[in-house]
Amino acid sequence: MNKTHKLTVLQQQYAEEHIGTVYAFLHHKRLPVDEYYDIVIFGYLSAVQDFDENPELSRYSFTTIAWRRMNSCLCDHYTYENRKKRRAATISIHSGAEYGLTLDEILPERRKGIQEQSADRMFLLEVLSCLTETEKQMVLLKADGFTFREIGEQFSLSTKGICSRFRRMRGRLAMTIGTNTCYITNMEE
Repeated sequence: MNKTHKLTVLQQQYAEEHIGTVYAFLHHKRLPVDEYYDIVIFGYLSAVQDFDENPELSRYSFTTIAWRRMNSCLCDHYTYENRKKRRAATISIHSGAEYGLTLDEILPERRKGIQEQSADRMFLLEVLSCLTETEKQMVLLKADGFTFREIGEQFSLSTKGICSRFRRMRGRLAMTIGTNTCYITNMEE
């Protein structure tokens, strides 16, 4: 899907004439208009632009192109919303205060977790020392839930380029971990 730009006057008129396509799509998917209109409209506008600017698309009906683009936007939205970072369980440290519970009573394994986190942090620092600055940025973006495509856009690389970089990084890290088994053993004790 191409990036959208400002619609021409003819494209605006065409979009206004066929706006019912958006409502038909939402009705068919049984989605509330007030919640999902803003999500699918960008796919619809992209379809209007491409249908007007790309002569190869004239062999298809506009509705087919628009529905595919809106469906793609909807899938992207669901993927984004279902990332682990977005669905993380949260709890307030004040939730037990009304019952007179302390933080250690709410989270009894907290101190053990802190020791494990420290060991994990030391190991992570050792592993990150094998990466270049760019690779570290890529790993941090991936850890934040970005897709390979989104990371590629930030570094002006293709999705395949990002995949191959991560594959090479995993290979280097496997070699590093293999040579540092004594470090790993010490951390587990």
